[in-house]
Amino acid sequence: MTTLNRRLSLDEVLDEFFYSADKPTPVQVLRACEAHPEYRDDIVEFAALWTAYEASPEPIEDASLPKVTTDDVSRLHSYVLNRIHELDGKAAQSTDLEATKRAISTLAGGKLGRAATAAGFASSLLMTKVLTTITNVPPRVIRDLAKHLHVAPADLRQCIGPQFAGARNYSSNRQPDAPGLETWESAVRSLPESEDEKKRLLGFQTEDNAS
Repeated sequence: MTTLNRRLSLDEVLDEFFYSADKPTPVQVLRACEAHPEYRDDIVEFAALWTAYEASPEPIEDASLPKVTTDDVSRLHSYVLNRIHELDGKAAQSTDLEATKRAISTLAGGKLGRAATAAGFASSLLMTKVLTTITNVPPRVIRDLAKHLHVAPADLRQCIGPQFAGARNYSSNRQPDAPGLETWESAVRSLPESEDEKKRLLGFQTEDNAS
């Protein structure tokens, strides 16, 4: 019977590496990295920690302390790997948010107007309020603006609002009516637009966001 090739997880790769010898050698590290290039950094870090542990002096055993079991070691190993994965995930998320903030920071002048058009309205003032003061921006606006900026909607939602207003400068013709919070409805109703246009924009709140 033929067994289909399956990509090993990081845990499986490190376990395989750990049980392959009593202590790591340069040749073993190189072979492991060549066999699993996607985990190269993790393998090197694991080998370095292992080598440092092997080089440490033998501890003086305290008979009053509980014995360390194999299960304890396994749990510690799993905990360390899980923390590495969590930190990697947070680092990736931080990178995505920084990219989103940079994309937002470019919205000035003509780019601000083009972003407004991409979101479904022509008012640079309303776009400025979307980015700075409106607390309940409709999902449709978030979706279309994120598509225009080539960022994730969830990341965009985290990077707009009053908490970020002080860090940006926009070259719109008019500034928001007030520096405080406002709803989508109050922002739309304060625009110098026709009643039909205001009604259309207010409809964004209830519009089905499914494509």
